Amino acid sequence: MSHIDTTIARIPSMDAKSRANLRVNATNTMKKDRNNGNARRVLDALSAFEDANSISQRLEITGLLAWEKHRHGKARCRAFHEDRPVGSIFKHADHTSTAKDVYSVEILGQNLPRLFQHIKDARVAGEAAFAGEH
Repeated sequence: MSHIDTTIARIPSMDAKSRANLRVNATNTMKKDRNNGNARRVLDALSAFEDANSISQRLEITGLLAWEKHRHGKARCRAFHEDRPVGSIFKHADHTSTAKDVYSVEILGQNLPRLFQHIKDARVAGEAAFAGEH
């Protein structure tokens, strides 16, 4: 496996800063040599990764915050502000006829004082709490 193949294979495990640096380096290489096939491959691989993992596919934007989409079987959805995690929604139990309020919200290290029946309502409350702090 070539160095470029190894670099491309590592893209999914890189953090956002490393991917951004890789893009800058590949772009600078392309400015010097428009026909550089390795730089083009890296740029194409970065674009493909970003398209597959776009924020709109992973997150639901509610205003100031973007929330991880609620997934069946997952007990936690994180909230982000400018790519920085700022809170979470936790599901404590399945809904039942007697236990309707099952979601709690934590924003900036503080737990909101009540539980919520719907994740939508928990997000609204989290958004309001975050806005109140900023």
